[in-house]
Amino acid sequence: MSKEDYWELLRKEVIDEGLCTQCGTCVGLSKGKLRFEEKKGIPLPTLVEEKNSSDIEKSCYSGCPARYCSYPKLNRFVFKKEPKNWIPGITKASHIGYATDEKIRRNGASGGVITAMLVHLLQTKKITGVICLKMGAKVPYKAEPVVAKTEEEILACSQSIYSVTPVNTILEKSAKEKGPLAYVGLPDQVASIRKLQQQGHPSAANIKYVFGPYTGTQMYFEAIQSFLRSHSVKSEKEIVSLQYRAGEWPGYLQIKLKDGRVLKAEKFYYNYLIPFFITSSSLQVADFTNELTDISVGDAWSPKYESIKKGFSVVLARSEQGIELLREMEGKKSLSLEKISLKDALDMHGHMIDFKKRGSFIRNSWKKSSPDYGYQPQNIARSRIAVEFVLAAVFFTGKLRIARWVVEHLPLKIVGPCFNTLRLRWKNASKSTKRKGLWETKFIITEKKE
Repeated sequence: MSKEDYWELLRKEVIDEGLCTQCGTCVGLSKGKLRFEEKKGIPLPTLVEEKNSSDIEKSCYSGCPARYCSYPKLNRFVFKKEPKNWIPGITKASHIGYATDEKIRRNGASGGVITAMLVHLLQTKKITGVICLKMGAKVPYKAEPVVAKTEEEILACSQSIYSVTPVNTILEKSAKEKGPLAYVGLPDQVASIRKLQQQGHPSAANIKYVFGPYTGTQMYFEAIQSFLRSHSVKSEKEIVSLQYRAGEWPGYLQIKLKDGRVLKAEKFYYNYLIPFFITSSSLQVADFTNELTDISVGDAWSPKYESIKKGFSVVLARSEQGIELLREMEGKKSLSLEKISLKDALDMHGHMIDFKKRGSFIRNSWKKSSPDYGYQPQNIARSRIAVEFVLAAVFFTGKLRIARWVVEHLPLKIVGPCFNTLRLRWKNASKSTKRKGLWETKFIITEKKE
């Protein structure tokens, strides 16, 4: 197969079909031949020059997680076996935890667990650096991938980023690092790293530890632009700093402006923008708990922990080196860990697990071309499919220009609480349908040759 064919395959099978998840792998491995360009608010890989099409390497296509990404194969590669339960993936231990260092805990999105693990690995010289995201490295309102090599640099990369940022654009640069490295990414980004490792590609050879957050929904950067417009701010260039989870857990959106103003919105109030600017990858990717990591981390959504605040995380250890790391840190008292059952851990996110493990397969089945994850639910009840039709109508309406205009002209003190009330009512109304049979869902293997 000629090199030119790989760009054509990527363009025809992924980009033109609307399947790109913006993981960044193709751009990161293109040696400058590809770049991201925004098209209708969506960043997509594009040739820098048309004549470069013949220079695109096979890895730009074969490392893509959007069209063909066999989770059975990747599980066998990473963990030497397939999950018995496809809802959480391979899980060896589940905990509620937080960083004992108060600074790390408060700077994190929830319990500061990932940051604490990265600092520990660096201090114990198990790694030389971390591939992660840093907000405001060059532009105050943008995050970009970096290789953090000091404790201070790791701490500067704390917090979650809720707008699209292609981490894997850094792969060509990070491949030149001596290593070993740790890597922090979203499920699709992690899947791409695992594909590259499976293929023996040098860009991922120096990555030893892989961590990642639970990932439910993301929004395009248009969400921030819309939020600014609703506060009579004409351009994102007025931003001095941007934090998606500032302050006491669960945190709030905080935007500081050049004119001295500070715009804030509680997490659940700011979420009113999700139906209007949710990313296509959020609706497409079936992995919520970041199943191919060594350790994945999510917020501990439980009345018990929410009433305490401070920040608690669900911590799922998936590999032996993940288990070893948690034991070591618990022994040194740098992490506080409380064992809980996997069922209790999953119950904290039942709504979003259903959104991914059943909802994504329903949504993908409606596409002309859909992702092949190598497995799928054996059967989904009609009542659950009906729920998805309602959600589809909501997201369709949210894309309408008039709908976005209306929400931008409503005060946050009205639209935020109203959205949160509607969100809670919807969760309660749909809970019985969305939870019915969820934990008993059976999956079948459908993997094909890539």
